[in-house]
Amino acid sequence: MVFENEKMMKKSLIAFIEKSEKEQFRLLEQLVLQQSFSRFKEGVDGVGRMIAASLKGTGMTLEVVPESEVGDQLIFRSPAYRTGLPSLLLVGHMDTVYPVDSPFDWYRDDGRKVFGPGVIDMKGGLVSAIFAIKALAECRMLEKIPLAFICNSDEEIGSPASAPLIRTEADRSLLGLGFECGGLNGEIVTGRKGEVGYLLAVKGQAGHAAFACSEKASAILELAHKIIALERLNDYQREIVVNVGVIRGGIGPNTVADSAVAEIDTRYLVSADAEETAAKIEQIAVECLVPGTRGELHRTLLREPMVQTAGNRELFQLISREAEVLGLPCKEELRSGVSDVSVIAEAGIPVVDGMGPVGDCDHSEKEYMIRDSLPSRSKLAALSILSSWGYFSTK
Repeated sequence: MVFENEKMMKKSLIAFIEKSEKEQFRLLEQLVLQQSFSRFKEGVDGVGRMIAASLKGTGMTLEVVPESEVGDQLIFRSPAYRTGLPSLLLVGHMDTVYPVDSPFDWYRDDGRKVFGPGVIDMKGGLVSAIFAIKALAECRMLEKIPLAFICNSDEEIGSPASAPLIRTEADRSLLGLGFECGGLNGEIVTGRKGEVGYLLAVKGQAGHAAFACSEKASAILELAHKIIALERLNDYQREIVVNVGVIRGGIGPNTVADSAVAEIDTRYLVSADAEETAAKIEQIAVECLVPGTRGELHRTLLREPMVQTAGNRELFQLISREAEVLGLPCKEELRSGVSDVSVIAEAGIPVVDGMGPVGDCDHSEKEYMIRDSLPSRSKLAALSILSSWGYFSTK
């Protein structure tokens, strides 16, 4: 689809976002101060209500997919959206990693940087997407561009409830944009590693530590051996990462532990490496050095890699040209972290991520956003939606 007066349209989109800058930061502060840990349903639903209120009056319809254990999933659709016809899919998550009782519960704007829980991961990305949509609505483009915007509630725990929903929407879409944060040098993500998560459980034999007169069947001791073996599987040349991030076990220092568990995260570039690593982890799980112990391995998470396809790079080039017009840096990135765009990529459509504002230190109490990047990335998103739909819908 070729839009009439596209150059004038883009100027109007930019002008609307510039005029709305104070409103963007007002919404950002509200979202950041609403605690939305993945398992805190009430808080995540609160974020959802704020998003719905902000998009009211744009013509976007809202479908709420209710959930019992996590926040409800939200799907906004433009007036031009028709089931069965290809659309443009935007995705952003409402949950954060910060527990309800986290002391990192404040928002601060020093004029150069903005600090707060989830400010770039990814409430800033939600604001960028929202104001891109509002700008398109102001210019009456939502009546021409079929658009779906999924705000999901459980990305930080692997999207167990929302992944099927995203996959279904991706199957009927022409292309996708993810609003995780951009890189510090303006990076847009065209590929991501895959991820497999595991739970390794070790069983031993309980007993009083003071009366252990032969080798103890300690589950903790066996798990310690296994952790060392697991960490040796890291292969940085092949970009295979194995990390034991959580361990639990035992009931007290004077008791031989009869159980211990480890939570394991693995990252990889190609599926063959994932299969090879999985086989080695399974071997470590069942082969025990401490007599009287045994191990069991359970897979808890699977996200396929997002390959840097020709379609992804073609979409990136369109976005890069819009960034150049705006005077913004824009580079291509293969990112180690996973996100919901990996689910979109499974549909085989062009998709990129990192459309959100720029910042760093996410998942820590130092999380921050470069302030100027919020309106800049909102402009980039609006222009990219317009140009990418115009291009891909006519291919």
